[in-house]
Amino acid sequence: MEKSNPTTLTKLSDVFRFVIKDLISDGWRSLLTIISLAVVVVGYLLLASLAQAFVILTRQAQVTNNLLIVSTNTIDPMDSSLGDAVLQTAMEITPDQIQHAFPIIFRHLTIDGRIMQVRAVPLEEMPTALALTLIQGYWPDGPRQVVVSEGAAQQASWKIGSIVNIYGTNFLVTGLVRSTENAFGSLWMTYTEGQHLFGTAHGFQVGCLVLVSTANPESVRLKLLADPRISADYSVYLENVFTNDYNQSNTNLLILSGLMVLVSLLAITFGIYNATSLSLTERSFEIGTLRVIGFPLSKLRGFLFARALVLTLAAYSLGWVVSFIFINHQRTQASVDLIFLTLRLTAYSSFIGLGLAVIFAFLGVWLTSGRLAGLNPLNGSK
Repeated sequence: MEKSNPTTLTKLSDVFRFVIKDLISDGWRSLLTIISLAVVVVGYLLLASLAQAFVILTRQAQVTNNLLIVSTNTIDPMDSSLGDAVLQTAMEITPDQIQHAFPIIFRHLTIDGRIMQVRAVPLEEMPTALALTLIQGYWPDGPRQVVVSEGAAQQASWKIGSIVNIYGTNFLVTGLVRSTENAFGSLWMTYTEGQHLFGTAHGFQVGCLVLVSTANPESVRLKLLADPRISADYSVYLENVFTNDYNQSNTNLLILSGLMVLVSLLAITFGIYNATSLSLTERSFEIGTLRVIGFPLSKLRGFLFARALVLTLAAYSLGWVVSFIFINHQRTQASVDLIFLTLRLTAYSSFIGLGLAVIFAFLGVWLTSGRLAGLNPLNGSK
């Protein structure tokens, strides 16, 4: 086996030993530089995690052909109030286009300190019209039973067999489901159970119209709104319009997040540039003296690159730890889970960020190291 060159290893270790001594000798300034760079790293890691979360949400959202009916001028579906008659009227207007219709009870409730959606729908509609996928456990088949979305389960640390208090009543978690509409933190119970829990005085909040496969959702929607029995008190929406708008919003946010990630990392270049430039200005006499006695310019540049590397690695480590603590705190303490947006620090984004941080740090050194050739021991300039 070929022996390594001890001289090379010694020189390399000497460089980093000198770098550490130099940074320690200028302790407060080095610490402030590391903290300022760490702030940039935290910004990058949080933005990268946010961008990844938007990617996951966009992939989960899917288009359906369902139509939704709510009360006119309703912003929050919880404020809507419908009766069975409106579903019957819709079926009468377009009997050949609507396969069937069913009611949805919709509530926003604080559960275990988090605001979540509670929906009550006919059991047979959960895996069909609503496209819920049971990934663990079983569907609610008795009183006081619910299934919960995987996002809600993760946020609230629920599992099969957990007891959840909803509106003053304890419910047993029987299943874990995945929704193909959007990643909402939600709980689902049967419609009958929802009526027992919330009463029938205010009816239900959303009417879902399941169209036949050959129907044109927009044509059906316009036909329904053309009838005064519907248009007078109700609004009709295409469910896929909400999904498409949601996807487009996510795409725009993803692009914006990507640009902000790039800008945040570019800030490392300017941070290292300023730190290196200041160091060269303050030590121009010493550097000029080294140049006069024949110290190679390449070694001076190597020292500056090593110094930038140590600063960047220290800042990135600090920033990563702070981001890790913040993200884990956010995942366990977040109180609003209507849109389940989970931030995660992935190994991929962490290593990519580290590589880019080092590259941008070296760029900052390169922008200032050109001054080395012109330094002299008299005045630090040509």
